[in-house]
Amino acid sequence: MSKDDVAQALCDANSIRTGLFTYASGKQGPVYVDIRVLPSTPSSMDAITDAMADKVNKLNPDVIAGAETAGIPLAAVISIKTGIPMVYVRKKPKTYGTQSQVEGVFKKGAKAVLIDDMITNGWSKVDFIEGLRFKGLVVEDCLVVVDREQGGTETLEKNKVQLHSLISLKEMLEYMFDKKLISDKDYNSVLEYLEDSEGWQRKISQRPSV
Repeated sequence: MSKDDVAQALCDANSIRTGLFTYASGKQGPVYVDIRVLPSTPSSMDAITDAMADKVNKLNPDVIAGAETAGIPLAAVISIKTGIPMVYVRKKPKTYGTQSQVEGVFKKGAKAVLIDDMITNGWSKVDFIEGLRFKGLVVEDCLVVVDREQGGTETLEKNKVQLHSLISLKEMLEYMFDKKLISDKDYNSVLEYLEDSEGWQRKISQRPSV
């Protein structure tokens, strides 16, 4: 599947939106990547998980590990398509029952690929990777749909994990711009943000309120 096919599937599901958004960090930005809506557009979910399944088969893991929460539905479908067993990893160990951070059946020493929707700076992925490794799984690869290219590759490399993605956010924006699915103003604003998010934040904060 080409990157154009991936981009179109994400557009069909309205997974990439522009505007002014507040992120989990509390900071603001001009773009929102919402892969969680994919299951609401089955044709897009099918296309994206087909592309991910192809990459997973090449990595040849023993286990597919879905990251809570967005990575779980992706991993479940990929598991069915590849026949590779799936587990899922929580952000933190649960506080009841088995108090486990990893749910599923696996053997210590098994090779796992971490599946998630996207990556920004990569620090949330480190929590998942450490959780999987603590339970005895070997984690050397992480596969996401969209790479925002804001330090994730470097963070994972420091933790001896290679990042794989279907498409970068810049490639996604270029496709949307070429197809006239995004305005010149929004396109340039997002590119400016991706190049210097702190500078973009300062610029926005200096604008007079209406």
